[in-house]
Order: sequence, then C-alpha cells, then structure tokens
Amino acid sequence: MDFIYLLRVLLKRKWLIIGAALVSALIAWLLTTNQPKKYRSVAQISTGFTVNDEIKVGNENFDIFGADTKFNNVIVTFMSPTVISLLSYNLILHDLQNANPFRRLTPKQMQSPLYRKISPREAIRVFESKLESMSMLTSFKPEEKDLLEYLRLYGYDYQTLTNILAVYRMQHTDYIQIEYTSENPELSAFVVNTVFPQFLKYYKNVRSSKSEESIDTLQSLMEKKKQDLDAKNAQLRSEGVIDVGEENSSKLETIMNLETTLTQEQTKQTQRTYDLQKINQKLANLGVGAPAPPANNTKTDNRNDELLILRKAMNDAYQAYVNGGSTDQALQKKYENLKSEYQNKLAASQPAASTDPLPGSEEAQTAKAGLLEKKNDLQVDIKAGTDNIEAIQTKINNLKGNLVKDASKGAVIESLLKDAELASKEYLSAKQKYNDAMDINTSSVNNFRQILSGQPAIEPEPSKRMLIVGMAGASALVITILILILLSYLDSSVKTPLIFAKVVNLKLISMVNFMNIRQKNLAEIVTTRETTPDADDNKRHNIFRESLRKLRYEIESSGKKTFLFASTKKGEGKTTLIQALSYSMSMSKKKILIIDTNFCNNDLTIQLQADPILEKIHPDKTNARSLVEQVKSAAKDIGVGTVFAIGSEGGDYTPSEILPRENLLHHLGALTAEYDYIFLEGPPLNDFTDSKELVQYVDGVIAVFSASHIIKQIDRQSMTFFNELNGKFVGAVLNMVDLEDINAT
Repeated sequence: MDFIYLLRVLLKRKWLIIGAALVSALIAWLLTTNQPKKYRSVAQISTGFTVNDEIKVGNENFDIFGADTKFNNVIVTFMSPTVISLLSYNLILHDLQNANPFRRLTPKQMQSPLYRKISPREAIRVFESKLESMSMLTSFKPEEKDLLEYLRLYGYDYQTLTNILAVYRMQHTDYIQIEYTSENPELSAFVVNTVFPQFLKYYKNVRSSKSEESIDTLQSLMEKKKQDLDAKNAQLRSEGVIDVGEENSSKLETIMNLETTLTQEQTKQTQRTYDLQKINQKLANLGVGAPAPPANNTKTDNRNDELLILRKAMNDAYQAYVNGGSTDQALQKKYENLKSEYQNKLAASQPAASTDPLPGSEEAQTAKAGLLEKKNDLQVDIKAGTDNIEAIQTKINNLKGNLVKDASKGAVIESLLKDAELASKEYLSAKQKYNDAMDINTSSVNNFRQILSGQPAIEPEPSKRMLIVGMAGASALVITILILILLSYLDSSVKTPLIFAKVVNLKLISMVNFMNIRQKNLAEIVTTRETTPDADDNKRHNIFRESLRKLRYEIESSGKKTFLFASTKKGEGKTTLIQALSYSMSMSKKKILIIDTNFCNNDLTIQLQADPILEKIHPDKTNARSLVEQVKSAAKDIGVGTVFAIGSEGGDYTPSEILPRENLLHHLGALTAEYDYIFLEGPPLNDFTDSKELVQYVDGVIAVFSASHIIKQIDRQSMTFFNELNGKFVGAVLNMVDLEDINAT
C-alpha cells in the first residue's frame, strides 16, 4: 500500500473528512460562546542563586548545576501542599472576613448541605490557627475534612490552585516568575503577591530547623575532637618531652660543638708541647741540663704521625680533585687547605736557628731566667689543657650515651606526636565547619527578593476562542485522516490487482470493474455502447466491457472448451460474471452454453429463467447426437441467439448425489461440437465440496475473487486446491474492482 493509494482513499472520502472537521469546529464554537474572561497577574522573585557580586560568608565557588538544583527545589517548595495550603487559608479568610470577597457562592452552592453545616466563625478560627502554626488540614478528622470540602466549594483547594498557578524559572536569569489567571483581576494579583510571603515563611522555618540541628551536631563533634586533642597533649606532657626530635637535635649540636672545642684544645696542647720543647732546647744551649719531659718523645711521635696523616689526606684530596676533572671548586679548596696545613706543621717541626748568647755571659743569665719562667708557664698550661681535654671528652661520652638511651624512647614519642598532630587537624577542621555554620546562620537567611509585585490586570487575556475552534477542526481533520489510513492498513481485502498479487498466490488473468446493474439489462450493458450524461458512468461502462474482452481473450487463448467458475465463498459475483462473459463472447460470434451446477444456490436458473432440467437429462450411450438434441431442445435462449442456459432444481445435495450415473456432465465433450464454450458455476469451496466433484468434468477452472474479499485462513486452504489442479487451473479473475482503487495503484 503506497502513498498514492492512500491519497486516493482520502480523496474518495474527502467530504467525510471535511464534514468531520466542520462539525468539530462548530461544536467548539458553540461551547466557547459563553467563555468567561480571564485576568492574569505576574510577580517576579530574585533568588540570588546565579549572581556572584554578593558578600560571601565562605569561599565557595559558583556551581551552575547546583544552582539548577536550587531552582528546582524552590519551585517544588512553592507548589508544595504546605505553601499552597497557607495560600488557600489566606484566600478563604479574605472572602469570609472582607465585605468585597473575591468569589461569591451561587444560590445553589449556598443551599448545599456542606455550606449549611459549616459555621463561618468556627471556620475562621480554624483557618487562622492553621495559618499561624503552618499546619495542613487532614482528611482523617471529620471536621477538617469538611473544611477541605469547603475550600473546594470556593475553588481554593490544592488541586484547583495548582492547576492554574504557574511557578517557573525565567530562562537564563536569576528570576522566578509567578503567574495566576482567574476571573477576578484582584484575585489574580492577591494570589501572586501572597504566595511569596507564605513560601518565605515556610522556607525560613524549615531552613532554621535544619540549621539548628546541623549546628548542634557540629558543636558536639567539635567538643569531641577537642577532648581527644587534650588527651594526646596530656600524654605527651607525661612523657616529659614535647618534641623528642628537637631535643635530640640539640644534643647532637652540643656534641658537635664539644668535639670542635676538643679539637681546638688538642691543637693548642700540641703547640704548647712544641713551645716547651723549644725552650728546653734553648736552655740546653745555655748549659742548663734538664731532662726532657717523658711526654716529649710521645709528642714527637704524635707530631710525625700528624704529618703523615696530613700528607696522606693532602694526597687523597689531590687525587679526588684530579679524578673530578679539575673543575670541582670544593675539592680544589679542600686540597689547598690541607696543603697549607701540612706545610705549617712541617715548618713548625723544624729546629729553629740558634741565636742564643754564649753560656756564662750576662745575657745568657738573663735569657736563662726568662726561659725558665716561660717553661714553668707552659708546663702549667699543658697540665690545665690536659685536664680540660679529659673533661670535654667525658662530657661527649655522656651525651652520646644519652642519645642511645633516647633512641628507644623516640619511637614512642614520635607515635604520640603523630597522634597529637592528627587530633589537632581534626579539631581544627571541626572548628572551621562549626564557625562557617555559625556565620551562615547569623547572616541573612536567604537572598529572595520580590522585585515585581503583581498588579490587577486592566484588560482580560486575549480570547483563545478562535484558536480553540481552529484546533478542534484541525484535530478532527487529522484524527479522521488517521482513522481512514488505519482502516486502510487494517483492510486486508484484495481490492486492487497489486494487492491481489501480494496476498493471493494465484495467476491473475483479468480484473473486472464494478458496475451498478440494478434496473439495467446486463445484455444491453455488454453488447451495446451505452452513453449517459454522466462521464464517470460512461468511463466505468467502457472499462467494464473492455475487461470482459480481456477475459474473453484469455479463455480463447487457453485452448480449452469447458470451464468451471468457482470461488472460495459466496457473493463473489460468479453468476453475473458468467452472464456478462457469455454476452461478450456472443459478440465475437461464439455459441455459449451455461449450465447451472450450483445446486445450493441456483441463481443462474432463477435470473435466466432457465428450465431446471439438469437432473432429468439422461444421455443415450448409443446415440451421442440424441444428447445434443436433448440439450438443444432443453436449453433456453437467454435473448441474444447465441447464449443458452440449462437450469437445475437446486437443493441440499452434491452432483454425485443427485445426478444419475450417466449424466450430462460426462458428455460435455460431445456438446462442444454444437457449442463453442460451456460454462459451469460451482458452489463456494469454503462451504461445499461440489466444485471439487465438478472439476473432473471440465477442461479448466477459473477462480473468481471479489475485490472486497478478505483473505482468511480457510480461503488459503481453498486456494491450495486451485494450485493442485495439475494444469486445469486457468487463472483467477478479480471481480467488482473500484476504479478509484485501480487508479491509486
């Protein structure tokens, strides 16, 4: 089913489509005749969700997705049952307490049992109490359920208000717009101006409750973290050290300083020993024999050892300097320092040139006295230096021993320090959250501002009557078209040759268009070129005659003489088709014999007024000519001189049951000498077996299908019979085709 076919179907029913649209538009026009005027008021709210030029209480960044969520939350809160209930309380209190209410009940409403049951004074008291406590009426209590019905009576119930009240975010802005439309301009303005304060009241109450709960929780958490931190610090103080690492660093620094002092003191001691040795040498030159101190040899050996150590260190530094590519300034400086120190030591170890005076002279005596004095001073200094070195060495050893003892204690202290540091961070984090919450709670609760107040509308909203009427007509037009298209798709009838070829697996030899033959003579329609003032009728007439000619040609080309016209069900037009085809063949000078073998429905006999003698004819085996003579005498000329018909009495029986053993049908071949073609009509295959019995008597079978025929499963079983006729099946004829359907394919 293609587009052109659907278009043809719609054009065929164009008046139905147009009529449905006009009727719908007319009904909409009548229904909107007394449409009340509507007045709309608008208010705008600034939320502060998207602006970033405000004073911030925290360091949070702007989140566009979070802002969208906030807008959605606010809109849902606006339309929440609690806020709408508060609005409805204000509306009903205004109408009950004001001399000029927004709405007045009709006399019929005032006579209702509910209105008589409610006391206005008691209703005002309950509504004011609910408004003050921001609570909702409940249907569980009978008295409050009556008040809910009372609100519905005025049109102030939740369902009615939310159906009209519109709250939405203005696209890409920071504003929320509130709209309300009613029959009273003051009512519309009152609603949009009242709903915001009620929302703000409820929003602040909910937010305040949540904030108090959050602050209490944060305060409790902060106090718990403070207790944990105090416990960790107390444990550290009980260990006697707040920072073991710092204490160990101090001890190491003291050891390093003492070792430096020790080195300096040892260097001075060596220098004093050298000086004492020089003085002893000078005294020996002056003739004062003084045994060398026992430590001199040791000091000399020590001096030689020091020279060897310095020389080795100098050589190692030089080798490292050379291996480093002679570019490392630190290695070069180290080598130069060691070299300078080695040369100084070497120079100090050489004996000084003797410039002493001659022994016994006065100068010798004076020098001797001075040298002895210096010698005594040096010996005292050497003794003091030795004691000092021992004291420093002892102190260094004690400090190193303490470091070893603190090594095991340091691990415990370090663990305690980490726990204390973690507890401190947790406490500071909890304190920061608590402070932020306090700052937010003490700041402005919200940034909502009503920047546009609703005003009573001066003029009503533009009437949408024409739009409603147009939409009603257009909707009816579209719906009617869709229904027709749906019915066309659901229609499984084989109304065109194209559909027949897709659905029925049979050879189609011809199609015959529909002709209205009521009050008309079929013979005249076929044999004469009828002309009428109606051009469409003339066209159908010509196509009908041409279709019969095509079918006539197929039969003549088949080479067969006797044909059975069968169908799967009744009403397919076999009777009319056989008559029309016979008249058409008579025009080509053919002699036709029609035999009515449709015993269950002998319409051919009735319409052609043929004699019902089929069951009574008895052929003579010895004289074939006798049979022809019987048929010629019994067959009725139906008016054109070349078409004859033999009728049957009809009844509830099959050919094998009613016809004698040697009946006329066995000798159809003999009749072809007198008649060019013999046509038999069989009953529908879906209901009777007569056609299956008649197949044995004919040369060919032609299946007749009506274009309005819907193919069902039982039809497919009958069509299988046609396919199994082993060459006797000539083809199918699609009968009663609508020309408009043909042109659509």
